Amino acid sequence: MRGLKPVITSILNSYSGILFLPHPLAGLGILILLTLLSPNLGLSGLICVLSAYLAARFLGLREDFLRLDFYIYNPLLVGLSIGYFFRIGPLSLIFLALMGIFTFLLTYSLSSALSYYFRLPVLSLPFVMGSITAALASYRYSNLFVALHPPEFFWSPHLPLWLEGFLRSLGAIFFMPHPVPGLILFGILLVFSRILALLSLAGYLAGTLTSYLLTGSAHQAFSDPNHFNFVLIALATGGVFLIPSPESYLLALMASVVAVPLTEASGIFWEKFGLPAFALPFNLVTLLMLYSLGLSRYRKLTLYYRGTPERTLDYYLHRETRFPRDPDLEVPVSGKWTVWQGPNGRFTHKGAWRYALDLVITDEEGRTHTGEGLDLNDYYAYRKPIFSPVTGRVVELVDGLPDEPPGSANRDYPWGNHIIIYDPRGFYVVLAHISPGTFRVKKGDWIVKGTLLGLCGSSGYAPEPHLHIHIQSGPEIGTPTLPFVFSSYLKNGEFRDFSLPPEKETLEPAPPEKRLQHILNLLLGDRYIYEILDRKGSRQTFALRVEMAPDGTFYLTDGKARLYFAQRGSAFYFLGYDGSIRSPLRWFFLAAPKIPLALRPHLRWTDYLPLEVVLPPLKKELYLLLLSLYPSLLKPRGRYRALGKLDFEGEIFYGKQRFKVYTRLAPQKGFEEIKIQGSGVFLTIRRKEDERQG
Repeated sequence: MRGLKPVITSILNSYSGILFLPHPLAGLGILILLTLLSPNLGLSGLICVLSAYLAARFLGLREDFLRLDFYIYNPLLVGLSIGYFFRIGPLSLIFLALMGIFTFLLTYSLSSALSYYFRLPVLSLPFVMGSITAALASYRYSNLFVALHPPEFFWSPHLPLWLEGFLRSLGAIFFMPHPVPGLILFGILLVFSRILALLSLAGYLAGTLTSYLLTGSAHQAFSDPNHFNFVLIALATGGVFLIPSPESYLLALMASVVAVPLTEASGIFWEKFGLPAFALPFNLVTLLMLYSLGLSRYRKLTLYYRGTPERTLDYYLHRETRFPRDPDLEVPVSGKWTVWQGPNGRFTHKGAWRYALDLVITDEEGRTHTGEGLDLNDYYAYRKPIFSPVTGRVVELVDGLPDEPPGSANRDYPWGNHIIIYDPRGFYVVLAHISPGTFRVKKGDWIVKGTLLGLCGSSGYAPEPHLHIHIQSGPEIGTPTLPFVFSSYLKNGEFRDFSLPPEKETLEPAPPEKRLQHILNLLLGDRYIYEILDRKGSRQTFALRVEMAPDGTFYLTDGKARLYFAQRGSAFYFLGYDGSIRSPLRWFFLAAPKIPLALRPHLRWTDYLPLEVVLPPLKKELYLLLLSLYPSLLKPRGRYRALGKLDFEGEIFYGKQRFKVYTRLAPQKGFEEIKIQGSGVFLTIRRKEDERQG
C-alpha cells in the first residue's frame, strides 16, 4: 500500500494540475466529476494515464513520472480527447494504451528540449500533438470511430449569456462543454485559489469580449467552446508562471486578447479536418509570452511554483525581501569602510556602468585623509588589503600602472590596475584601482573567498585612493554592469544581509564565529526532544528530526510540518515552512528566522516573515489576494537584539499583532529554549534531550 500511495497522489494531482492546482483533493473532485457525468470520458483518461505510468516504470522513469505532474496530465488529456470521440471497447483500449505511451514519450522528450534550450515549460503541447495524431489516425480506424457522444445532463440552468459561455468554456477544458461541470470546476478553483478563480473569469471575458467586438455577434462569441484557451492563458500568465501582481494581471489580460485571432484562425483551420483547435492557442501564446519575458530579464518570473498562486506569492514576497535574486558577494575589505559612490552615483556610475560601488576609509569627521591630503600616504584607504569577494578563477589581471597623485586621474586607463574574477554562478567580478606591484595572485589562479588579492591604490581614474567593485556579464573590462548585493555586513551595531549600503554609510565585514557555526550545524539524522509549557502549566512533549529534501535542502520536522534551514554566509536562516499553523515548528520560525553567526551583546537585526507562520489559513488567503494587488499592504517583521553570545530577544509586528520572543541556543548543538508571549499566547519550549546520528 505504501508503494501505491505516491502513485495515487500523483495521478490525482495530474487531474487538478490541468488547472495548475496540483492537489490530491482537488484532483479527486475532478476525477469523480468526470466519472459520474461521463463514465466513458473518465475511464478513457484513467486508462491512458495508467498505460503511460506502466511505460515509465518499464523504462526506469517511475520517479520522474510521479514527481512532475505534466508527465501525467498530458496523457490524461489525450485519453479524455479519445474518450470524447470514441466509445470504450476492446480495440479502443489498445488505442488508448498506445496513445498513452506515445504521449508520455513525447512529453518526456519535449519537456527536456524546451527546458534545456529555451528554459520553457512543456505545458500541454504534447497533448495537442497527441490528440491531433489520434484524431487523424482515426480516419483509418473505422472500427473504432463512433459518432460524437458528449455527456448528457438532466439539468441545464438558465444563465446570462456571458456566464453560460464562461462555464461552458471552463467545462470544455475537460471535454465537458456544459455549464454544470463548468460550475463545479469554478467552485474547485474558488476553494483552492481565489486568484486562479478570478483570473479564469477575467481572462475569458477579456478574450471573448474582444472576439465580440471583432465579430459583432455576442451569441457567436459567447458560444464558442474554444475560448477555454483564454481561461488557460490567464491562469498561466497571471498567476502561475509570473508572480501574481497588478502587472501580471495586465499581462494575462493582454495575452488573452492577443490569443483571439490565433484561436479563431486555428479553429477554422482544424475544422477542415473535422477537428477542434484543442489547446494550441493557449500553448503558443503562453510560450511566446514567457520566452519574450525571459529574454527581457523580467524579474517576476516564477522560479518555484508552490501549488497555488497565493502560496507562490507569499514565498516570493518573503524570499525576495530576505534574499534578493541579485548575486551576493562578500565584503572585500577588513575594518570599517565608507561608501563614497554607489549605484547611479554622483560621478562616474552612470548608464550601462551604474551598478558599482566605490569604498573609502573615513575618520569620525567624515574625512578620507589626514592633514591636507597632499600625499597618498595621508589617505586612510591607501595600501589597505583587498580580499576576494567570491570563489572563482582569475581571468584577467592588469598591473604596472602608477598610482595617481591626489587630485589627478588617468583618463586613458580609467580602471587602472584591476583584476577580473569569474564566478561559476555565471558572472565576472571586477576590483579596480589596485596599487601597482601589490597583487598576490596571477591570471589563471583559482581563488577562494577571502584570498588576499592586493592593496588599495589610486591607479587609473582615481582622484584619491579607493576601491571600485562591480560585477558584469562578460570577461572584457567595460562590459555593462549587473546589480549585486553584499551577503552580510555590520552597520553601526546592526547586522545587515543581502543588501547594499547607501552612499556615505559605513560598513564592516561580519565574519562568522566557528562556535556558532558548529552549534547551528544541524546534522542529518539528529533528533531533539522538546516540551511545551503553556500559561496553565500543562506540558506537551514532541520530537524534531533533521531530514533532507530531494533538492538537498535540510529541514526540521515533527513528522508533519517541515521547517527548512541553511547557513548562508554569516547567518543561519529558517528558509521556509510547510505545515499547519498549530505545529510547534511555527514558533521556531517566529522566534529565530535569522541568527547572525557572530552574536555579541547589543547586536541588532531585522527580518521578515511569511504569512503562513503568522496568520490563520482563511485570513492568510484573504491577505494574499489583497497583497497581489497591494504588495506593501502587510509585511510581518521581526526586530531582534542579542543579549549575549548565545541568546537574543525580539518583537514581531504584523498589523495590530505583537509577539515578544526569546531564544537561547544550546552550548553544544541546536536550540535550548524558546519563549513566546503576546496576542493571547504564552509558551515556553525547552529542550529535554537529543539523539545524534552516529
